This record gives sequence, structure tokens and C-alpha cells, in this order.
Amino acid sequence: MSTQAVPPIPERAGKRSVSLPQSLIKEVEDRTGKTGFSAVVSEALEQWLAMAKLREVIEADEREFGPVGDEALRPAEAEW
Repeated sequence: MSTQAVPPIPERAGKRSVSLPQSLIKEVEDRTGKTGFSAVVSEALEQWLAMAKLREVIEADEREFGPVGDEALRPAEAEW
């Protein structure tokens, strides 16, 4: 049995048409060039999706257990 990690097969890209402010497009392209634009959009959407999933987990937890009380928040905020 091999212990080497197998690299993931790249997922096939899909195309979507989106409308963005010209100033945003220019600023991104100034930093990445035209070829890096899709990577920036993909990364931003991955981060947005991760945050949306996290919000869903928090909302489900609050529905089941209620909101986090101040007595639990204070030590966590002090650690922060």
C-alpha cells in the first residue's frame, strides 16, 4: 500500500457571466493581470462560501442550544 498522497484531479472550470464595477475590474487586473482575474474571483467565492457555511453552523447551534452567554464570551474575548 502506497503512503504517497495523490494530488487531486483539477476540477473542470465553468463559465459564468457576471457584472462588476469597472473600477473593481481595473484594480484587480492592475494587481494580477488579466490571466489572474479568475483565480481572484474563485478565491473570493471560496472564502464567501466558507463564511456562509460557518454562519449556517452557528445558526443551527444557536437554535439547538441558544445564544452564547456573556459568562462564556468573556473568557473567549480575553483570550482574543
